[in-house]
Amino acid sequence: MIRVSNQWMVNSFLRVLNRNNEELNKTQIQISSGKQIQKPSENPVNNALAMQHKTDIFESGQFTKNIARTTEWLDNTDSALTDTESTLQRVRELAVQGANDTLVQIDRDAIAKEIDQLMQHMVDIANTDIGGEFLFAGDDVKSKPFKIMTGQNPDSMTNIVTYSFGETRKDLNLPNITDIVYNGDGKKMATEIEKGVLLDKNISGSELFFRSQPITPQPTFRNEVSPLNGSLPVQMLNGGRGMQPGIIIVTDSNGIDRKIDLKTARRLDDVIWDINATGSFQAGIEEVPSNTAVNLGIYKNAGSTNELVGLSDPAMDSVNTPLSSLNSGQGVDLGFLSINTRDGLNHRVDLTSATTVQDVIGLINGIDGGAAVEAKYDMVHRRLEITDKTGGRGDFSIESKKNQFFVKDLPAHVAADLGIQTDVGAANTIVSTFDSAIQSVATPFSFFNGGKGVEPGFINITRHDGVSAQIDLQAAGSMQGAIDAINSHPNFADAQLVASFDTVTNRLVINDSSVGASNFAIQEVNGINPIKIREVTTIAKNLGLLQSSQGGTIVGDSIQPPGLTAASLLSTIVPAPEMGFMNIRGPDGQPVKIDLSAATTIQDVLDRINETQKFTANWDTVNNRFVVTDPADVTDSHGLRIEEFSNTARDLGLIEGTSNYTSDTITGAPIFVKPLPTLIGSLDLNPAVEGDTELRTLNANRTFNTGVNLGFIRITDKAGNFKAIDLRGSNTIKDVLDRINDPANGLYIEAKINSSKDGLEIIDKNNGATGRLEVIDVDSSAAADLGILGSTVDLRLVGKDVDPAVSDTTRISALRSGEGGVPMGKIYIQSGEFSGEIDLTGVKTVGELIDKLSGTDERFNIAAWVSEDGKRLNLSNTKDQPYIKVRDLEAGEPASASALGLGGSRSIFETLADLRDNLFRNDGTAISEQSIKLVQEDIERTLKLHAEVGVRTNRTTAAKEKQDNLTLNLNKMLDVVENVDMTEAIIRMTQLQTAFQAALQTGAKILQISLMDFLR
Repeated sequence: MIRVSNQWMVNSFLRVLNRNNEELNKTQIQISSGKQIQKPSENPVNNALAMQHKTDIFESGQFTKNIARTTEWLDNTDSALTDTESTLQRVRELAVQGANDTLVQIDRDAIAKEIDQLMQHMVDIANTDIGGEFLFAGDDVKSKPFKIMTGQNPDSMTNIVTYSFGETRKDLNLPNITDIVYNGDGKKMATEIEKGVLLDKNISGSELFFRSQPITPQPTFRNEVSPLNGSLPVQMLNGGRGMQPGIIIVTDSNGIDRKIDLKTARRLDDVIWDINATGSFQAGIEEVPSNTAVNLGIYKNAGSTNELVGLSDPAMDSVNTPLSSLNSGQGVDLGFLSINTRDGLNHRVDLTSATTVQDVIGLINGIDGGAAVEAKYDMVHRRLEITDKTGGRGDFSIESKKNQFFVKDLPAHVAADLGIQTDVGAANTIVSTFDSAIQSVATPFSFFNGGKGVEPGFINITRHDGVSAQIDLQAAGSMQGAIDAINSHPNFADAQLVASFDTVTNRLVINDSSVGASNFAIQEVNGINPIKIREVTTIAKNLGLLQSSQGGTIVGDSIQPPGLTAASLLSTIVPAPEMGFMNIRGPDGQPVKIDLSAATTIQDVLDRINETQKFTANWDTVNNRFVVTDPADVTDSHGLRIEEFSNTARDLGLIEGTSNYTSDTITGAPIFVKPLPTLIGSLDLNPAVEGDTELRTLNANRTFNTGVNLGFIRITDKAGNFKAIDLRGSNTIKDVLDRINDPANGLYIEAKINSSKDGLEIIDKNNGATGRLEVIDVDSSAAADLGILGSTVDLRLVGKDVDPAVSDTTRISALRSGEGGVPMGKIYIQSGEFSGEIDLTGVKTVGELIDKLSGTDERFNIAAWVSEDGKRLNLSNTKDQPYIKVRDLEAGEPASASALGLGGSRSIFETLADLRDNLFRNDGTAISEQSIKLVQEDIERTLKLHAEVGVRTNRTTAAKEKQDNLTLNLNKMLDVVENVDMTEAIIRMTQLQTAFQAALQTGAKILQISLMDFLR
């Protein structure tokens, strides 16, 4: 029998009691905390599940917050889009109303003013913010995205020119919005609305208000002097005085006069074509340096400073100093200044109208309304000082140029035109070449050579016996005339040289029956006289009166011979004047015609002038000259001019101030162009370097020394082989590459255009060679100018950007290299009083583009030209009407106008501004054909974006419901693994309490024992 000790019973009881107590305590804690476990070790599995559920619930809560913020953003965007749609619908209603043909200007002005207010409201919508965050700014929500530009900003187009009527409404848009600048971006702000799911909450300003990114800036507008080119209308020459239509006479080296009719010439191209059409002369335009800046002491490069300090001139004692007093009395060679400001722009300042230092200062300060540069007079040092105000970082410099017309006498081609220019040696017969136009001996010369005719002039015939003769064919007119001229020449009276016409072959046949050792030949005759140009009449010039005066009196030149009196015959004057008409212009500038066609004496000339009762004329017997006075000009300050009745050659600069630097070419006096209202392209067209890129166009970023100074360069390859390569005579990049890559150089290298197409690179193909690849200049700066000057241990020497300028030969496909190029399509141009379309499809070169823009329709009065720095394309209104707009008609962005920088990116703001201006222009056609269509497109695009916002809002609503359900389920799952069932826990605690109390009672009974029980 086993003995159960008292201690064992006690211990056993206490164990049971403690266990019950622990269970009771645990249950009590669970009830008080509501949690199943108090520490992870109690239930690791449930604890892990609880932690995961809590994480999921937290994420779901964050997603819910994201959704709420996104919903708020989308709701505000929705409101802004609703406002935008309402505004555009109102704009469309006004546009339809404005297109009504029954409206007059005052009606359209009222509509335009409301459109301008709606435009202001549209800007307010565009700058909508929520708590300081802008809805349409892109990702930089703290910065205001849209900035208003008004007509008060520099280089804004503030004037309106009415459609068809051409009335200029000056500064009508000065207080109005002319442009909106977008400072935001097109980036999206994506918000995570559930795990791994992103939703774009914003519509960027470029999406809604513009049509794409990147956004092309709007071009600027100001008066500019364009380089003289063929597309320029002749009425813009000579500071706006134009060219008087008429006839000029060009005399070639043989003394033969050719009358050239320029009465219908409208552009310089017409003048050039009419002269070149003679086949005897070549005309053109050239731009050459002038001494204008030098004479003013400001021909300088100030480098990276803002101050250009001129040279002192002792004669410059005040701003009123006449320019004629400067340079020791030699005056100023007036041309135009070419001012390169530090912001990279070039400004041409025409000084042809300047007479004083103050005039020069005023014209310079007129650039960009005074925003670009400031000229002032330094009284202490007697000099000019020019300040660059642009804030740019480039070089500041001033140079000057002048444009001049030239006419070149081409080599004679009379014999060639007749098909008889040949040397048959010992043969006896010369037969003209076949010309299908010759049907008989009487066929006019004008039919020959495909209608080009036969140049009037001389031919030289040499017989076998050495007898030769110059045959005058000026009046021949036909083969019969040529035959008669040859056969009747005294040198051929012996009939040993006979010309005849072969009626079978319709050819001229010339037979030489003389005997001798000389070759039988027919040659051209080129004279030795210099080319000359004159007007049809020379009466004013030969009377010594072809002059102008700042005052009211013209003192003529002394004429020959000496001793003439009022009774002297005009025929005795040397050279004798060709009688006809001349003009006298007084202060009003209107010509007064003086009819001298019947004048025979000097007194007749005086009488005809005095009969005008506007001018008086006297004969100065002492100095042998005429004196003409305007009696009404009592102050002697308004000016007087006497000119030929026809002054076409003078206006082309081909009468006064001409030069014959070679006898066959006459170079005219400088021609000055009036500053014209000009649309300045906003983009650097940045052409790619190609094989046919002309070297003269390189380094356009320089203010001086553009192009390439050709000479020898030395290239050393990595194997140590070297060669001096002569680049002289190269004209294009391909020429340079061919010379460098010539195998005869003995260099194992390859020169080519680099992958970025902005320069050259040289690759060394000597595998394993350890030397240096090096290019240096020997006697010029060719390597530096080509961007390949340098040395490297690598196999590739990468050249610098050579920045080619745009030229007429630049291909359109090369423009804006690496920036998307320039597509060619239809554009809409409003220029002055005219509006219309131009189709640029198929244009291949910049020259073709310029011709297309300038010559498609004369009603545009457009002259397209490349800026002085070769970077931008500009458009000038040649009728001096200050309004030009260019818009794209093709879908897609960028299209032609925006890619060329002639029009900004299409936008709601542009649509509204154009509609407003079309109303101000009274251009109902543009409103109906363009504005209404564009407004509708903007409405449709806005509706599409609005629908997209609606879809996103629906997604956020669905996402919120999903997160709410997910959170509910997660909380339920968390409740299962983390929280206690209170009913069950309370029942359990009650049971444990009962058990605990019972245990205590039982224990009390068991433990109530006596000493006798213990002893037992």
